Amino acid sequence: MPDAPIQPDAAEQPTAPNGGRTPRRRIGLRGFLAGGAILIVAVVGTLLALLNSPLLEIQQVDVEGANVVSAASVRQLAGLVGEHVVLADYDAAASRISALPMVRDVEIQRNWPNGATIVIVERTPWGRWQADRAVWPIDAEGVVLEGAAPSFSGPIVQQVSAQPAVTAGATVDLDAIRMADELHQRGAPLPLPVIVGFEWSLSDGLTVVTEHGRIVFGSSDGLDYKYQVWELLEREAKSRGEPLLFADLRFGLRPRVEIGLNEGRGVRLTESSAADLSAASR
Repeated sequence: MPDAPIQPDAAEQPTAPNGGRTPRRRIGLRGFLAGGAILIVAVVGTLLALLNSPLLEIQQVDVEGANVVSAASVRQLAGLVGEHVVLADYDAAASRISALPMVRDVEIQRNWPNGATIVIVERTPWGRWQADRAVWPIDAEGVVLEGAAPSFSGPIVQQVSAQPAVTAGATVDLDAIRMADELHQRGAPLPLPVIVGFEWSLSDGLTVVTEHGRIVFGSSDGLDYKYQVWELLEREAKSRGEPLLFADLRFGLRPRVEIGLNEGRGVRLTESSAADLSAASR
């Protein structure tokens, strides 16, 4: 015979006063909402307590990557000491630090529970710019840096116009710097005359200074074409046995040219030369 189902002991069955079973209690919607509200209030209260806790105030600020820039200046500009590690305005602090001329990039990291680390990338000297008898170091983005200019064999671009003013943190004509570097590496199109320097002005752009005169390039637009025109003019001057005193290469096949010692004496490009240059520029 199959076993009979086990019945609970009658003594274990809760009974109502009238002898019936006690009905199970069910938590109603109101009770559930009340419990959830209590939990939310408790969580919010805990968060508010943490936000107001002095244990989360920034007490230690470390600075990494500061070799030339003063780490103390970086901390002072950041202004993070005493701020809350969660609520502090890190973007504003990074913006203030980025205003330092020698700082190229900055990143701020939280150090829980009460610290922060500022990581900076310093600008490094790349070229030299001369203005008002002072030689300024500049980086690869044309930003004027503080301190001494680097000593290397690269070119110095001399600013011959009064404007714009050159101060640490200003930006010079990066196009002129890169063009001067390129021409410095190429050298003059003929062995003589050699390049002795570079000048820059707000109106004329970059000018190459040779042993005999000045060659105005302006901007780097059509640099290869201008270089070929310069070579053609130097060959013309050499064939005459006279120096190329001046050439303005900003006007394509009609450069303003002075060859020889007589001011105003010019040279006109021949049709064959113009055709060769036009083909080379395509």
